[in-house]
Amino acid sequence: MKTGKKLLIALFGIFLIVSCKKNQCAECHYDGANGAEVELGEYCGDDLENIEADGYSDGTTMYEVHCGEGH
Repeated sequence: MKTGKKLLIALFGIFLIVSCKKNQCAECHYDGANGAEVELGEYCGDDLENIEADGYSDGTTMYEVHCGEGH
């Protein structure tokens, strides 16, 4: 029975960590012409993951997007 409780607690902890990260939000930007930082606003959850992975296009150029502090 103790093993079952430990497993249940561990699974619940993993669920909390994953669900909290999914709701995480951050301000995003890309480095445009002449190194000027172009703000894109705040993205959350899947949108945050997608814009960081896929980048941002202004119609002619694809830019690498940086989100959160320290980028």
